Amino acid sequence: MTDDLSPSGVADAVASDLLADGDIDVTSWTDLEHLPREMDALAAQYAEIFGYARTWVCQRAGFEPSPVCLLRPLAELMDVLTSVLGTVERVGRDHWDDLHDGVVATTADLRTVDAWVADVLPVVA
Repeated sequence: MTDDLSPSGVADAVASDLLADGDIDVTSWTDLEHLPREMDALAAQYAEIFGYARTWVCQRAGFEPSPVCLLRPLAELMDVLTSVLGTVERVGRDHWDDLHDGVVATTADLRTVDAWVADVLPVVA
């Protein structure tokens, strides 16, 4: 089987990949303009997941219904789990924020270089 390497064949392959995998694909520099907004949406989802875990998963009350409950010792582990989740969330968010800032800075740099190149190159009529 041969691959279609014509411009329309390549465009069709790229389009089908964009639709099939659900990933955020950057296919041109202008796509970088919108990437920080997409990253902010993912960061909000990340925060919601950790908020849910702290609120509902790390509840001590479920392990302390009475003084004789056999699961009562697990209540103390919920405090440890809350602390671990906080650390994981903070470290992950710090890395995500660094990546976000890098995308914003790179986008600005590319815009500057594009403007510089457009100013230096002669205009073709």
